[in-house]
Formats: sequence, C-alpha cells, structure tokens
Amino acid sequence: MTHSLRRAGAATAALIAGLLAVFALSPAAHAAAPPDAQTVLSYWKDKKDPLFVENGSALTSDQQSEIRSALKDSKSDIYVAALPDGSVTDVKTYLTTLGNATAAAKNNARVTVAVLDGKTLFAGSNFGRNQTGQIATLSTRNNSDIAAGMTEFVNRINLLAEGKSKSALSSGSPSSGGSGTGALIGLGAIALVGGGGYFLYSKNKKKKLAEKQAKELAMVKTTVDEDVTKFGEEITSLDTDVTLAGEGGQHIDEWQHALDSYEKAKTQLATIERSDQIREVTQTLEDGRYSLAVVKAKVSNQPVPERRAPCFFNPQHGPSVRDVTWAPPGGAVREVPACAQDAEAVERGFDPQMREVMVDGQRRPYYDAGPAYQPYAYGYYGGFGDIMTGMFIGTMMGSMMGGWGMGGYGAGYSDAGAGGDFGGGGSDFGGGDSGGGWGDFGGGDFGGGDW
Repeated sequence: MTHSLRRAGAATAALIAGLLAVFALSPAAHAAAPPDAQTVLSYWKDKKDPLFVENGSALTSDQQSEIRSALKDSKSDIYVAALPDGSVTDVKTYLTTLGNATAAAKNNARVTVAVLDGKTLFAGSNFGRNQTGQIATLSTRNNSDIAAGMTEFVNRINLLAEGKSKSALSSGSPSSGGSGTGALIGLGAIALVGGGGYFLYSKNKKKKLAEKQAKELAMVKTTVDEDVTKFGEEITSLDTDVTLAGEGGQHIDEWQHALDSYEKAKTQLATIERSDQIREVTQTLEDGRYSLAVVKAKVSNQPVPERRAPCFFNPQHGPSVRDVTWAPPGGAVREVPACAQDAEAVERGFDPQMREVMVDGQRRPYYDAGPAYQPYAYGYYGGFGDIMTGMFIGTMMGSMMGGWGMGGYGAGYSDAGAGGDFGGGGSDFGGGDSGGGWGDFGGGDFGGGDW
C-alpha cells in the first residue's frame, strides 16, 4: 500500500512537472502584454533611471549595468525599455505611444526611445530625419552582445544629436564622447591582450564584416538580376501586341519609357558596388513596370491603371489593383496591396504567389530574408509613403523600417537641448498626428546570426 502511494505520488509529481515544462516552453506563456507607456514613463521619471527592465527580459544583471552606464553617460536623452521576448506585437503603436508620452514630458526636447523586445531592438527619436532606425540596424548587425550593441547605439545617437550624421551612420564602429563606457571597454581590451593583439582583433572583425556584407550584396544582386530579366521577358512578350497596334502602339509614350527603364535597370545593376545602390535599380523597375501596365491597358483598349504600389506578395507582378486583408504566419492582420491574381487567391483563402529568395540554402519570402533586403524593398515601396509601415510590421523587414525614411520626427520642432530631469506638460508630440512621427523605428536581433 505504501509503495503504491509512493508510486502514485511520484507519477503525479512527474505529471505536474511535465505540464509545467510544457507551459514554460509554450510561446504563449511568454507572450505577456507589454507594460503601458505611463508605467514605463513613471519609472524613468521617478527612479531617474533611463533603463526600465521588465521581469523576463533577456538582459543579464551585468548587461543591465553596462547599458545603464552608457545611458547615464549619454549627452542626449535616450530611454530604453527592456521587455520579455514577444511582448510587443504592434511595434508602431507601442513605440508611438511611448515616444509621444516621453517627448511631452520632456517639453518636446530631443528624445530617443528604444524598446528591447527580448533581443530585438526597436527605436525612434524626434530628430535625425528618420536615421534612428538605420542606427539601430547598424548596432544590431555589428554586435552579437546586447550590452555592446546598445553602447554602440548610444554612441551613434550622440553623434547624430551633435549633427555628425555621417559618423553616426558609418559602417564601422563609431568613436564618441557620448559614453565613457565604450572607451573604458576599449582600454580594458587593449590592456588585456596588448596593443598588437587588439589591432589584430579589430582587423579580423572588420574583415569578417566586409566578407559578410559582400556575400549579402552578391545574394541580393542575384535577386535583382532575376527581376530585371523577368521585366525584359515581359517587354519582349508585349512587343507583338504593340506591333499589331500599328502606329498607335508605337506612339504610346509609356512604351518607350518602359524600354528605357529596362536598359537603365541593366546599367544600374552592372555598376552596383554598395548595397544602398540596390534600391536605385528596384525604383527603376517599379517605374518601368507601371509604364508597361499602362501600355498593356492601352493596346487592349482598357482604362489606364491607377498608380499604386507594387504587389506586396511579389513586386514582379507589377502595380497592385487593390488592398487585401492578410497576415503572415503567426503575425498580425494588415492591409497590403495585391495584384488581381494574388488578391483573388487571398480572398478565397488560398496562398498568394510569394516572391521567395535563397537564404543559406533555403527559400523564404523576401520580407523575411534579413537586413540585406532592406534596400530591395525600399526601392519598390518607398515612394508610396506610410504604406510600408503597415505592410511590413511584425516581419523581419518591419524591424528595420526606421532606416527607410518613412516618417519620423524632425519637422517643425525646435533644437532644444536634452538633459536634466523630466519637465512637466508639453503638447502632444507630432502636431496632432496620431502617429506622432514615431514611425522611425528599426533594428534587428542581437545574437541572431546573419539573419
């Protein structure tokens, strides 16, 4: 009897432990709602501590200390909220709300607000003309350690606040007087391994970064080359229809523009040396594809199509015809522009024809292919305003939006200096715009590998 009770007790304990393990591993168990903006703001104000840390954050105590030191040494106002992984599902809304509240409490002085969702960094500021997101992206790409990356982020923001945007956006690690922590870390490393060893370490790190960037550039150039080739094939296919239309077809202005766009895209692609030049090619392709759509309509005696963003699912499909409601796997629902074929597929419950690219031997949608595809997407969609914010939110590409010049702060506000305690009052930052301008967010994952 005693043995039976013991066995039953042991079985019950094992069952409970198993259930606890399942719940602990369940993503839903970790996906708690983020603290409201007022709670975070009150902590920053009352504790005079620029780093708010929620239970379950990915930061270790040592990392918290390093980040606090960098923030407190900062010459500009930077506030960070470190939250458990998966806390923020609507980054734009959360960062906008937090940014508005912080800026208002600071009498609309210069403010930068960052959110660490696990190891993913999102950031926005009310200055810098949408460059905060680029800085967040650079800081995450250059560092696998969160503390080192956040220190670099602080240094870059300080350079930006000083008007040194070129230094703030340089590909290498910046040197800045904005944080004594970075200097101390550098001196400590030199003392530890010696001047020669530190030089070799830095040189090796830069070499690896250059190799990584070269690999990424080659990969995206292959993708763009496919897009240019596809565009040329469509022009060739339409040539017969234009010829059959006689002089009327040859006199369609858009036909010559489409041909010129194709030649221009080929020339641009052949001269690419930097990743940011990718967007020039996709901008040309977007423009040319719209001209081609106009030609198709005219030779078929159809109404000229509206100038809309390319199909979100595959920019090779040309201009979209309408917006559809769609959500990526595990992501939030949003409105995205779609071509007629993909719009019908989504509305009928089928999968659209997604533009996929090769990443480490695997095919995945271009919007989840990593930071290398940022210029690719920007060229296609950057000319259509805030549409990109809603389209890519919650995707890999969405975490880097701040680098795409999609809104953000800077217009119409004073250059009041930062520093000191929180002020009181202050109007709603953003001039009545519910977005508040905090669309300038971006970054990536610390320690997440290349992608």
